[in-house]
Amino acid sequence: MSHEHRSLEALSKHGANASGWGLRYPGLVMGKGGKNEVKEFTGMWGLKPDADLVAFTDTLSRDVPVWGGPGKTFSEATTMLGLIRTARWFVARTQDFDGYTLFFISQFDGTLDKYFDDFVLNGKENLTKIWGQCVGCPSGPDATARDVVEYIARGQIKTLACYDVFPSLSLGQIYKAADWYEKTQRFQRAVAKGESKLEDAVNSFFGELAESYKQVPSGAMIDTEVARQWQYEDVAARVSK
Repeated sequence: MSHEHRSLEALSKHGANASGWGLRYPGLVMGKGGKNEVKEFTGMWGLKPDADLVAFTDTLSRDVPVWGGPGKTFSEATTMLGLIRTARWFVARTQDFDGYTLFFISQFDGTLDKYFDDFVLNGKENLTKIWGQCVGCPSGPDATARDVVEYIARGQIKTLACYDVFPSLSLGQIYKAADWYEKTQRFQRAVAKGESKLEDAVNSFFGELAESYKQVPSGAMIDTEVARQWQYEDVAARVSK
């Protein structure tokens, strides 16, 4: 039996519908027995011959307020979700689609199903600005955000290995730890300088600890030179040297 046949047989036994979104795989799960687990998703979709990569990157730009309402850029809206740890898009030429292919990789807190449920909240307009550049993406007035997300889910490929530095800590826990560290540092410095009575400093410190932490702003790095710089064309020649 060939390796390919064994792989298809294993996929059949696993089930072609691993979740409510028709995912073939549940995704890798990273955790160390703590209160949190990190999931991942990797997918690929054929790009249209006239795909506009400049418009694509403009959609994800920090300077374009289109996600989540007025004044919300892609990175701001993603930060507010408090789930996505990293996400990246890149393009390569593959034989699978006989041309250029869009790849998307993401790691996040929570389940894979919940991740795709949240994708629907991005709205059809925002989703099609990215995946609408791909062949077969639902479009037209009758297409919905859910239709687009189902299309995205069908592009899933299996990740062989993945690494996360703090899989047992959720983003909320990381934010809280950073928040408490900064507040504790300010308290220590205030006490060392004798800026106020110790009792007042302690009361102020505990009052600050009781306040909710502020999310650390995340950032989206966009390659605005994508249409003019190389991406992968010379990689094969370089690695074969």
